[in-house]
Amino acid sequence: MDTNPDLTSVAVKQEDDDEISLLDLLATVLKYRKFIVVSTIVVAVLTVLVMLVSLLLPPQLSYLPNLFTPKSTMLISESQSGMSGALSSSGLGGLASLAGINVGGSTNGELATVIVRSNTTLDELNDEFDFTTRYKIKKSVRTETRAKVLTHLSATFDDTTGILTISFEDIDPEFAMRVVNRTVEILDRRFMAISGSQAQGEKRVLENKLVDVQADINRLQSEIQDFTIRHGVLSVEALATEQITVLARLRSELIMKEIEIESYTQFSTIEDPVITRLRTERSSIQNALNSLESGSGGMLPGQKDIPALAFEYTTLQRDIMVQTEIFKLLTQQYELAKLNAEGQAPSFQVLEPAEVPDKKSGPGRGMITIIITFAAFFLFVLAAFVLEAVKNIKNDPVAMARLRGKA
Repeated sequence: MDTNPDLTSVAVKQEDDDEISLLDLLATVLKYRKFIVVSTIVVAVLTVLVMLVSLLLPPQLSYLPNLFTPKSTMLISESQSGMSGALSSSGLGGLASLAGINVGGSTNGELATVIVRSNTTLDELNDEFDFTTRYKIKKSVRTETRAKVLTHLSATFDDTTGILTISFEDIDPEFAMRVVNRTVEILDRRFMAISGSQAQGEKRVLENKLVDVQADINRLQSEIQDFTIRHGVLSVEALATEQITVLARLRSELIMKEIEIESYTQFSTIEDPVITRLRTERSSIQNALNSLESGSGGMLPGQKDIPALAFEYTTLQRDIMVQTEIFKLLTQQYELAKLNAEGQAPSFQVLEPAEVPDKKSGPGRGMITIIITFAAFFLFVLAAFVLEAVKNIKNDPVAMARLRGKA
């Protein structure tokens, strides 16, 4: 079979050119090895110095400060009794849909992630920690603040373990820790309201209300006790009965004393000591009767004060009876709510609150130095090829003539 000698020679020539090209590349690298090595070392040293300076500067002034990322972990139960309906009725359905969550079958973990990243949560955090001032945001304040916070705040949910992790990255570890724990508190409150855990909320409300009602009962009991101590009786009825008895006795004594005086004056017309004593005794009885009727004696209230005292005492008795009945009803409702709450497994449990980290999470200055060094090495190798190509072009008259436009 005949072969074309021209084609064979062309193929051999191409192979020779390829080998020469590889040798040329290696030769170029070896020729500029000092330039490549020295330049790479210089970049590496400068990078190390830059990293050291960033480490020595205060965090607020450093261009590459240490960052700390405290984390808090929560166990999110996937029991969803009415979760989808609660999500839709809460107004977060649209937000969940935008986040790619199916409202009809969304999990509690996905819901928690949506809540953490929601505008309501971000705005509440900004109201407390003033991220706008911290990050020096001047334009489109609300939108830019939310976006900036989301670059530092993270919420990730692991479907396998049901663990939700919330973290915040900042140069101040204590500040970052407070942001994370506050986010967990907000999530706990909103999650309880949205996730259908009404029994827990009702139990908490009833507990507070029971404390208030018990305080009212104690106050009323104290007022009734003061009332009985002031007036020396256990009830207004007993007070009225006692006053009527004393009045009847004094009036009877007054009548008997007047009869005695009248009888005695029929036998004696002179002012002897007996009639004087009888009249003195009658005056004493009359004064006691007047004092009792007016209430100026201090022992018992006057007759005119009885209606007011009766009204006051009846009001106190009525109020304490009402508060006692309220307390009974609230106690029954509280027991039911407690049973309901105990029967429900909590869907949100904090496993570990955030702590102040004692180790930075970034930046990895060593890795940055290595990456920059390798990048510089390859860049200088490329620069060596460029320098060699420029030198070859300068030494090639044909190429120079073409560059000058003369060929």
